[in-house]
Amino acid sequence: MSDISEKQVRIGVAGAGVFGRNHANKIKANPRAILVGIFDLSAERAEALASELSTQAFTDLSAILAEVDALVVATPAIAHGGVARAAIDAGKHCLVEKPLAATATDADILCQHAAERGVVLQAGHQERYIFTAMGLFEVAERPKFLQATRVGLPSIRGADVSVTLDLMVHDIDLARILFRSEPVAIKATRLAGEPNNPDAVEAVLTFEGGSEARFLASRAAEERDRRMTIGYSEGEVTIDFIAKSFDDGPNFGLHPDFATRIPDPMGAATADFISAILGERTVAISAADGAAAVRIAEAIDQATRA
Repeated sequence: MSDISEKQVRIGVAGAGVFGRNHANKIKANPRAILVGIFDLSAERAEALASELSTQAFTDLSAILAEVDALVVATPAIAHGGVARAAIDAGKHCLVEKPLAATATDADILCQHAAERGVVLQAGHQERYIFTAMGLFEVAERPKFLQATRVGLPSIRGADVSVTLDLMVHDIDLARILFRSEPVAIKATRLAGEPNNPDAVEAVLTFEGGSEARFLASRAAEERDRRMTIGYSEGEVTIDFIAKSFDDGPNFGLHPDFATRIPDPMGAATADFISAILGERTVAISAADGAAAVRIAEAIDQATRA
């Protein structure tokens, strides 16, 4: 691994799709980073995005890995495990878009290899920054219940994995932090899509003490809806993610200006990734947490087939 303590971090992006473009722009905008290039198996896609960002196109993963200190993995989710493992085994730091991998086994392998090689492995659960800006993670009380709706219009983006891994995984990650425990029971129903790749899923997770989290995720809806209600003994916190508004029912002193407090969660994640690489902070969103979200999502998908 190269010595990067006194220079900019050289970062490449794997995946020339929407998320690859977004991540590449954040890297290019960060003064402590150099965007080395874009990797994609499609030369046309790689060259188009690389040209747009005045960087180099790669269609050989080993070639871009030879030029970088770190890699952001924004390929289709089914390829996250293989691409990230190749980067980690080459001694490169990785930020992997959610989900960390398409299976719990692959996610655990990434965690193990990153630990063995001493590289940073950060999970791409950027929505945590929104909850941090709200002040929700500072609430001492554990919720009594949580209900999350995350539905969108039909799209082929993310369709290589279940809607659970594609969309619901965000709310799974947030619920784990709020409940501060792992679910002890899982029930789930497939509402649309194929048994091995559902497009709409409803799930109920029971946590210690009987608290429940109810999730609805769909990529087959007629309109977008992203809301969450978190119930506490003194009232409910209700969030409308699309309107960027919420109601602090229990009067916890949450921050109504959260959208201006963290206007760019992905940019913040990029900055934290670079800081972790430079040894200035611990990993902002740990690989272990990313793997836990994948494990729960996989269990939910299995429950829909029970």
